[in-house]
Amino acid sequence: MQESWKRRAFRIVQQRQLCSCMNDTKRRELCHAMRFDMPFPPPFTMKTLFEECQSEPMQDDYYLGDWEEPFGFGTDQFDGIAIEWIRIHPRLLVHRGRLISPQLLDASEQLECLLHKHSIPFAKQDMDYLIYGYR
Repeated sequence: MQESWKRRAFRIVQQRQLCSCMNDTKRRELCHAMRFDMPFPPPFTMKTLFEECQSEPMQDDYYLGDWEEPFGFGTDQFDGIAIEWIRIHPRLLVHRGRLISPQLLDASEQLECLLHKHSIPFAKQDMDYLIYGYR
């Protein structure tokens, strides 16, 4: 019989002696704020408890984050419990034409204000904001 993802996540948390830093309510608040309260939906990467890799700092790019249902809310997949961390990069390049260099939009201040407003703990790494689900 295959181990359920909830049991597997619980086992990993115990083995690595991790502490929960976020709950589903905070994750939903974060997702809602990124979709509706930011000047643009910032790009992000995330790591689940089941992944081994570490991510590199993100670069300024033209990519917008997909904050619609990034954490599997409303589905049986993970339901947010297995997210180890989310790295948000609140900077975006806006294409202005072939001969004009792209414009850099920086929403770092807005992001910090929203994180404080919703009492979401974060750590700043380079130009990125790291939000821990487990630490």
